[in-house]
Parts: sequence; C-alpha cells; structure tokens
Amino acid sequence: MKLTQLQNRLLKIKSLFEEQFLKAKAESYVSINLGNYFLKGLVANGEQISDYFIEPSKDLEAAIKKVWAEKKITTRRVKISVKNPACLVRYFSFPKLERKKLQQALFYELNKFIPFPPADVYFDYCILKELSPQEVFILLAVAKKDFINSILEIFKKNNLKISEINLDSICLVNLFLESYDEARQINSCILDIGYNFSTMTIINKNVPFLTRDVKFCISDIYQIIARTKNISVSEVGNWLASLNDKKEFQDLVQDSISNLCREIKSSFDYFEVSKGEHLDKLYLSGGMVSVRGIENIFSEILDIKVEILNVNPKNKESLAKILLDEKFSRIKNNFAVAFGLI
Repeated sequence: MKLTQLQNRLLKIKSLFEEQFLKAKAESYVSINLGNYFLKGLVANGEQISDYFIEPSKDLEAAIKKVWAEKKITTRRVKISVKNPACLVRYFSFPKLERKKLQQALFYELNKFIPFPPADVYFDYCILKELSPQEVFILLAVAKKDFINSILEIFKKNNLKISEINLDSICLVNLFLESYDEARQINSCILDIGYNFSTMTIINKNVPFLTRDVKFCISDIYQIIARTKNISVSEVGNWLASLNDKKEFQDLVQDSISNLCREIKSSFDYFEVSKGEHLDKLYLSGGMVSVRGIENIFSEILDIKVEILNVNPKNKESLAKILLDEKFSRIKNNFAVAFGLI
C-alpha cells in the first residue's frame, strides 16, 4: 500500500502557495530529483516513462534549459523532490481534532517541533494512524519559505509549472511501500546516501516512524578515494564503476562507513527501545549503491540484512526501451527518488 495521503496531499507543498494545486494527474510531466550535485529526472508520457536524464545541478537554470533542449521535452509540467537542511520531517502524537482545527493547532505548536520560526516555513501534515479515540500519530513536513520560493522562481522563469514538490525521504518511502509486499510485516530502514549528506527513515510495519539526516556523504568518500588513488574527484565515479574488488573500496572507506554505522545503530536502538521490536532489514539507496558489494559491508558491520532498494516499478511495461538498456541499468540507482515521484 502506498502512503496515499502523502501522495495526494502531504508534500504537494505547492498547495500551500498562492496557486491552487492541480489535483488531476498530468498526462505528461517530468519527475525531477533536485539533488545537491545532480539533476536526475524521468520523462513520463501518460502511463509510460519514456526517457531519463542526469545533469550537474550547480547552475539549476542552465541545467533545466539544457535538458529540455537536448531531450526535446515538450511538456511544461514538472514534479520535484528535494533534500536540504531547510526541509524537515517530524513524527509525533497529537490530539485528534477536526481537520481545520488541527491545521491551526499545529501552526501554533510548530515551535515545539522545528528549529525554524513558524512564520518562515511552509508546512503540511498527514495523519499516519489513529492511536486512540483522542490521539493520532502525525507526520509533519516543513520547508523554509526562502528555499522553496527560490526553486519556484527558477522554474517559473523558464515557463515550467510545478504541480508537486516533495521530499526525498517521502518519495523513497512511497517507492518502498509500492515495491515490497513485505513492508507490512517487517521493520525496515531506508538509508539514502547523498552527495552532501544522507538521510535515513525507519518504517514500523509500513508506517514511517523516524526520519533524520546523518553526516555520511558521497563527497567525503570521493575526496578520500581521490587522495588515496591519486586521481581527480571527477575521475572517482569511473573508478568506482569499474571496481571489481570490494575489499579495496572497504579498506579505503572503512572508518567513514564504521562511523556512519555507529550513528545508524543509535537510531536503531532508539526505535527498539521505543517500540520493543527489532529492525529486520536495511535498504540502501543513492548512486553509491551501484558499487558492487556495498550492501555486504553494511551487513557485516551492522549485523542486519541489507538490500539495495529496488527502483524498477512492478509494471515494467511502463518503461520505454531506453530504460531497459545496459547503460541505464548501470546508473538506475540514482533514480530511486524520481521513481518515487511517479
């Protein structure tokens, strides 16, 4: 089961803006993961995903123009997902109220849950489950206005209409719940390894429980490898893609991954104490998971089952031939968030 409320309302942050959100699903649109280093996207025409792109995002406006021109994209509708320190996800219990009253009550209580002034953020929420006749379990999504407005301005300037702004962690949860029938039975964690920072989400039998950022990031790993192998940072990606000996990679990044795992383990312990249950499996996401055997490194250190998060939709007929070729297969793990937006 997907988090339908999340898809239909929660993080379509544009519904919080002045323009009214288009509730009907666009026939054609571009699903974009607005990463800190790369712009990664999928082009959807009706029910079929027809093309993809990955482009450095340092100059967002230039990257958008380049992609639309080179891919000859005709649709002006886009869905976007972001991961940034200006965006937060929080989970907590709250008194059960009517929708309008709940929205108002959450606004007045925001300063208890976030480090930003309430006036400086857009927010929305989703009731994940009812804890009792008087109490509900809520997912709160927050994004700083200046961060979101800067993105909106760039797309508006290029005559592109944003129909959804989502958060990476929520997209990955939706992808996971859509892809894995076992989600209802197990306690799991999704670790999304990003270029500047990583994010983990613990899911308690298909209900998100905790989302937090962790310091581990691809840029630090690239710097370590570049110094050790005496290559440029720009060459590290090709070196990783050709790597056959996972031990060499493990030896180079052992300390970094060990520190990450200690940080992850503290969150595992918190979950286990809070819920009285164990974590069953860790799912890895992000471009670095293409490194052969990386899941085994995490499994050995954390003593838990580890799997690469599946990015292929159940209905593979929705994928155009270009997404079934060897080239896309090598980099498809970069598109987990974009698939979660579809």
